Amino acid sequence: MQTQLQPAYDYIETEGVKIPYDPLIITPAILRAIKLGYFEAEEAAQIPHIVEAEDVVLDIGAGIGFISTLIARHAKKVISVEANPDLMPFMAELHRCNGVKNVERLNVVLGNPGLGEAEFYQRKDFWMGSLSAAPNAYVSTVMVPEMSLNQLLEQARVTMVVCDIEGAEAALFNEVNFGDVTRVYLELHDHITGLKGVAAVFSAMAERGFAYDPRFSSGAIILFRKIESAETLRPYAREQLWDSTEL
Repeated sequence: MQTQLQPAYDYIETEGVKIPYDPLIITPAILRAIKLGYFEAEEAAQIPHIVEAEDVVLDIGAGIGFISTLIARHAKKVISVEANPDLMPFMAELHRCNGVKNVERLNVVLGNPGLGEAEFYQRKDFWMGSLSAAPNAYVSTVMVPEMSLNQLLEQARVTMVVCDIEGAEAALFNEVNFGDVTRVYLELHDHITGLKGVAAVFSAMAERGFAYDPRFSSGAIILFRKIESAETLRPYAREQLWDSTEL
C-alpha cells in the first residue's frame, strides 16, 4: 500500500530543486543532509558535465526524484526507476513542482531476466532501503514487480545509466547488454558488498568495454565510460588549471 502524500505547503530548496517537505518522507536525517548541502551533492555537481542534450538517461534507484530532476534539465528524457512504492507519489509531486515533464516513472526492480517479484526492505530513512535484509534494521518489506534491465535498455534506447541501489550494483551488471549506453554513473556501497562487490562491478564493466573515468569520479561515486575504438586522448587534466593561473 502506497503512503498518501500529505499536502505540501512548505518546500526545501537545494541545487535549485524544490523539495516538498513531508515528514513521512523527509525524515530528520534527510532534512539535515538537505539543509547542510550534502544531500546527493557530488552527483549534483557532476550531472551538468556528464549528461548530454540527446541523452536518454536511466536513473536506477531514483528515490524522491531529486537527481532525475537535475538530469531532466540536461537530457532529452529520463526514466526514473524506484523500487519503494511509498516514494512514487512524492517523486511525482517533486517532478511536478519543478516543471519536469520529460520523465517516465517506473515502480519496479530491474534485473536479468527480470521476471516475477522481488522483496524490497523499507527503512526509516528512505535512502537506506534496499533488496537486502542486512546490515541495517528494516521497518517493513514489500513485494515489487521485476522488469528486464536488458529489455528496457534496448526498447528505450538508453544512452546513459545513473545507479544508486544500496549494494545491488554488485550483481546488476553481470548479464547486462548495454547496447547504446556510453556512460554509467554509479555509487558503490562497500559497507554492504565488501571489496568483493566493488571488484565485481569493475570486472563486469571492464568485460563490457567500460573504463573508470578519473575526471568525473570521486571516492565511491564512479563514472564508467565506454572505450571508443578510435579514442581521442584528452588534454592533461591540470593543463586548463595551469593555463588559467598566473605564475
